[in-house]
Amino acid sequence: MTSINAIRFDQYSGAMVCDEQRGWNPEHMIINSADKIKPIIPNDIVESLGIVACYGNTGTSTIGDELKFNIKKRVRQEYDKKLKKAGEIPSELATMEELARWAFEAQTALKRSHINQTIEGRYGFSVNDFCRGYYKKGGKQIDIKDAETINAIHDSITWKGRSGEMTSVFLNAGIIAGYEPQKGFQIYTLSMIEFGYWPVQEIFLTDGSGRDMASVEMTDFSNRKTMPERRGAIHPVEGIFEMIHAVNAACQHDIGCEGYLNIMLFDGRKPFKERLVQINDDRAKLASEIVKCYDGRFLEKQKAMEFVEALLWGSATWDAVDKQLWNASSNPEAMFDFLRNYPERPISS
Repeated sequence: MTSINAIRFDQYSGAMVCDEQRGWNPEHMIINSADKIKPIIPNDIVESLGIVACYGNTGTSTIGDELKFNIKKRVRQEYDKKLKKAGEIPSELATMEELARWAFEAQTALKRSHINQTIEGRYGFSVNDFCRGYYKKGGKQIDIKDAETINAIHDSITWKGRSGEMTSVFLNAGIIAGYEPQKGFQIYTLSMIEFGYWPVQEIFLTDGSGRDMASVEMTDFSNRKTMPERRGAIHPVEGIFEMIHAVNAACQHDIGCEGYLNIMLFDGRKPFKERLVQINDDRAKLASEIVKCYDGRFLEKQKAMEFVEALLWGSATWDAVDKQLWNASSNPEAMFDFLRNYPERPISS
């Protein structure tokens, strides 16, 4: 299960945040190792053109990993094609809309491939054979006319009833976000269920099993902003603070959302190599706990935001911020219990 999220601060910058929990077998055992958001622009292309983008998938983790690999592969192919044609590094590669289209085409190809593999394994002929109405075996043409077989294949191709073995293929959606010099920072959503890709007009997008909680929190944040702010004047520290708060809410209330956060920060104003920063280590965990401490009323919001800024944008170390966090707490002992989900200590008489 998943909580993948994206937010736009202004025309140059934004962020993506996700958790890392997934189920991995029929017994629904869970592990905190899913890499749900990954960069899709190879480093040498980032350094040459200054375009940065990431893709986040919700649904089947193995499908998501395959998609991220295929999207990055398509980016490389398109870049090499332009490089070969021009004989030099091209001035541009693609807009975010084109990247979203490439991602959607990768989704479509992957869906067709998995469906075809299932049909071939079960019936001995391909989806193309099915559409043609016959297949050949041993030089002999065999018509596909069994009503039960035809109905079963129709159900697989169209995912009729929204159940069955094709769920792991169809039940996938994605977010692609990033910065490119032509149109700035943009967010797109893609879906195998609804079969399309669309630009996100709001300042944020939440998806996955955690979106019921995350979207409530992010909607409250968005509603507090004026129209000019929503159009491109969200303070990055405030924006990421609220998004961490939203993912924390999903992790607390939604089954299947947990683990260290993966935080992607985009800024098109920085040098090419620094336009995308990924934070998924102890700093991400501490940032999550700082926001929790504010929610528990152990910290003032301004102080909590200063700590988050120091961790994600500053040069402060984990040790330094962690020490400052405990020193700033209104009640360190109670805050320790709160963060570890221990029962509240009784008030001493």
